[in-house]
Amino acid sequence: MYSLLLRFILASAFFFAALLVYQCATPTQPTGGPADQTPPDIEETEPPAGTTMFDGDRIRFHFSKYINRNSFRNAFQIEPDLNLDYEISWRRRTATVRFEDPLPDTTTIIFTLGTELADTRNNRITSPFQLAVSTGPDIDQGSITARVRDAQTGRGKGGERVVLYRYPVDLTTGANYVAESDTAGLVQFNYLREGRYKAFWLDDRNRNRMWDREREAAQPFSTDSLILDRAGEGDLGKVFLIRHDTIPPVLQAVGMLSEVRLRLRFSEPVTLQDAAAISVFHEDHTFKNEAVPLFVDPENPNILFAQSREPLSDGAHYNLELQGITDAAGNAAGFDIDPFPGSDEPDTTYARYVSNESRYGVSPDEPIVIRYARLLDDIPVVQDSLIVVQSEETHSPWPHAETRDHKLLIYPDGEWIQGENYEIRVWDDERLERRTIQPRILFDDELGGLHVEVEHPRTDTTMHRLQLKDEQGVIVRSETFQSELELTGLPSGSYTLRVFEIRDGYRDWDPGQVDPYRSPAHYFIQRNVPVERGLTGQMYVEWL
Repeated sequence: MYSLLLRFILASAFFFAALLVYQCATPTQPTGGPADQTPPDIEETEPPAGTTMFDGDRIRFHFSKYINRNSFRNAFQIEPDLNLDYEISWRRRTATVRFEDPLPDTTTIIFTLGTELADTRNNRITSPFQLAVSTGPDIDQGSITARVRDAQTGRGKGGERVVLYRYPVDLTTGANYVAESDTAGLVQFNYLREGRYKAFWLDDRNRNRMWDREREAAQPFSTDSLILDRAGEGDLGKVFLIRHDTIPPVLQAVGMLSEVRLRLRFSEPVTLQDAAAISVFHEDHTFKNEAVPLFVDPENPNILFAQSREPLSDGAHYNLELQGITDAAGNAAGFDIDPFPGSDEPDTTYARYVSNESRYGVSPDEPIVIRYARLLDDIPVVQDSLIVVQSEETHSPWPHAETRDHKLLIYPDGEWIQGENYEIRVWDDERLERRTIQPRILFDDELGGLHVEVEHPRTDTTMHRLQLKDEQGVIVRSETFQSELELTGLPSGSYTLRVFEIRDGYRDWDPGQVDPYRSPAHYFIQRNVPVERGLTGQMYVEWL
């Protein structure tokens, strides 16, 4: 008995000791701390960059981290396009690319890893990596630079592809070179031989280096081609990308939250124009009544709430007709739904405060507009409980107000008075208390101006269009002018200025055409343009 017990104790001690050694010797992923967000580095390549007389059949990339192998395959490309077959193999953090065909003689070859390359935590490299080698005694040293910008914001766009053809150009074949913009929008073609080149931006969706004219967009630079000397440097300038959104939002479903309250779900975010309206029809297409678009859900802008002026009873089915409901590009909403059933559920929606529609400022003679979550016709408390504090004097109720559908309009007593401090308290039926609003009144001496001058018009008769957007992206001015324009009555703040050359036959900016070539119209965009109260700023438009 004693012998068996001793053996059991010794065996147990050995087992736990072995388990402890195993746990201490086994590497594990550290726990806790912030998530790894650093991109992988290429620590070494074989052969090294700049190698000449290269006659090997494979190259290797050694990475600082484990790589998502699918991302490597998508990011890897060979320039110029040599139609080489190759195989990719891995050993821990090293990728080997073995070529199944001999490399061409006396050629500079560029092996590129684009910004799709990511580690196993999906951290991507921020700019393309290039390994250049030559099968001859020299490496070509020519370079071409370009920049890709968003036409709506002026910011650089990363991950965009620019294709480069060496003359003679055949657009029915793949481009000789493809480069990808970095996060700042910079595009760089390196290690080019002397010659003449044509480049353009391409929405290369299938990644075949070739322009599918029926399915893919393309935009030219301001020059159709350039000639590169030996070891020369070329600059294509900027291309401003403008993707015309022609796809309208589609009404996908209507839910009745009560006998009058509708929840409309669209295929994309929608906005309400000033003349937004909804008509309700019976299933046989006879008119029923109007429904008022109330507000777009701020947390899910695909959702719009509306209220019918009359109950839509259960047992009947209805259709809708929409007006003034669009996406951000101005495409009018359509619908693709079957007739929907009504409801007998009583409506218990509160007169909930939604927003101050005048938060960006009103003129001294304009009303302050408050939006609510339901129609206010039978909610007298909203108007009756309104309080306006004018400096030290409190007005309750304020006599210069009215409700219009789901909005409370608070008018001045003639005009809002400069020098007075106004505080407006409006009722929120859901909270059973008032909300306090500090209105922004735009008096003349608190406004500023902006003088815009085009420095080098194409001709003396060239016309230009100006658009000025405020910090919320709302177009506050849209003007046509020749070479100079002065804007007055602007609230102080920061704006985005957009100016472009008007061409015959074009309502908006003409981005040009790749083939046959037509250069883009002159285009200028500047963010963070300041306007200060009581001052007129100066802005010179110089085409770059």
